[in-house]
Amino acid sequence: MEAQLIKEFAGFGLELKFDADRPVATCIRPTKRARIGYKVEFCYRFPNAERMYDYVKGFIAGRKEAAALKEERKVARAAARKEAVENVKVGDIYVAIWGWEQTNVDAYQVVGKKGATVTLREIGLETIEGTEGHMSDVVRPVKDWFIGEAFTKRITGEYIRISDCQRASLTEEGKTFYRSWYA
Repeated sequence: MEAQLIKEFAGFGLELKFDADRPVATCIRPTKRARIGYKVEFCYRFPNAERMYDYVKGFIAGRKEAAALKEERKVARAAARKEAVENVKVGDIYVAIWGWEQTNVDAYQVVGKKGATVTLREIGLETIEGTEGHMSDVVRPVKDWFIGEAFTKRITGEYIRISDCQRASLTEEGKTFYRSWYA
């Protein structure tokens, strides 16, 4: 049983050691970043060998479950990314709402697509009459009213990352957005 557990731990890059006389179980993960060359995952003394083996089995079961969930999420993200790439069409409007203590709204229109890369151009926003407030208003993107130069971006999933602080999401034509600013 010990040899099988040691082999399972090795599959995760871990080293497992038993001292059945005391009963103590130690698990380390070799790493170059640690000063001593490894990180201690656990080092416990148990009341008896049976509890020690139960703990070790539970620990490796948790690692297996986490690895399975990670793989499941990876597959789901890949499927979502593929679906997003297939759903983008020329003419789609993407809106990025961003800002710190203000609400900036930028709109972009897809003017070209090749694989997972889209060519975007910034488009203008029109203010909805009667919505002007104190340093705020409600705006609507205007299709084909280009105000910026074309640029390319990769489709990464549900949104297109424009910059470090801007992620543009697909929107319907005619949808309105709140915008505010400080003077």
